[in-house]
Amino acid sequence: MKVLVGVDDSTESRDALQTAFSFFGAEAEFVIAAISERIPYFYSASFAGGFATSGMHLAEEFDLAAEAAKQRATEAAEALPDDAEVATDFGRAGSALSRLAEEHEVDVVVIGSQDKTVWQRLLDPSVGRYLIDHAPCPVLVVR
Repeated sequence: MKVLVGVDDSTESRDALQTAFSFFGAEAEFVIAAISERIPYFYSASFAGGFATSGMHLAEEFDLAAEAAKQRATEAAEALPDDAEVATDFGRAGSALSRLAEEHEVDVVVIGSQDKTVWQRLLDPSVGRYLIDHAPCPVLVVR
């Protein structure tokens, strides 16, 4: 069985990782995914008083965001067997995890559930809800 586990810096994410390992065991292949939702800001003369972001600056921003995501995933993978794979991606977490699940041909996606207020849900849509509707495989949401 191949298991994709979405990780971030939250306690819920660490719980999801532990639950995935206890459910599927050491025999499973694990892919640990960290998604960088941080998109560099584009500045224009009308918004920033004439300051424009160069292509080189944007590339550096993307590189830093990718490195931070990779670091999170690598730290999470340390709790798993040595053969756990690390994957990183950019964009909204739900669509990126769904894309990674398809690319890696996983059997299940595991994520942690975060308690959010009504306002938080309006401003930051549920990753779990997106995955349930769009993932190419079953989704396990750990509470």
